Amino acid sequence: MKSSPSEKERTLNRTEALACIPKQNDTTSWVELENGDILFTYAIPLSRFFQALHRKFTKNSLETPTKRLHLDAMGSFVWKLIDGEKSVGQIITTFAKEYKVSNMEAETAVTSFIKTLGQRGFIGLY
Repeated sequence: MKSSPSEKERTLNRTEALACIPKQNDTTSWVELENGDILFTYAIPLSRFFQALHRKFTKNSLETPTKRLHLDAMGSFVWKLIDGEKSVGQIITTFAKEYKVSNMEAETAVTSFIKTLGQRGFIGLY
C-alpha cells in the first residue's frame, strides 16, 4: 500500500499556488531608494571553513559578511505588493495591468520572482 506524501512534500496545483498569500519576512533587511527601487542587505551563510577564514582575515571577526541585492523597477513593484494580504493571483493581475503584459507573461515573471524570494528567505507563502 502506497502512503500519501506528507504535507511538506505535497506539490500545490496551479489554483492553490495562485491563492497563496506571500508575506515579507520580518527579519529581512531592505530599504527603498530615492528612485523607488528596493535594496536588500542579507547575511551570507558560510561553511565552517569559510567562517574560520573570515575570522582570521577580517578586522571585525564578529561581523557577519553580507551581500546586497538591488531590485529593478519591476521587482520593486512586486515587492511592494507583497503585503501579507494580496494573493499571488492578485499580484499577477496588478502587475499585468501596470506593465501592460498578458496575464500569462505576468504569471511567468511574478511566480518565478516569488519563488526566488522564497528561496532566499525573504518571504513566506501562506
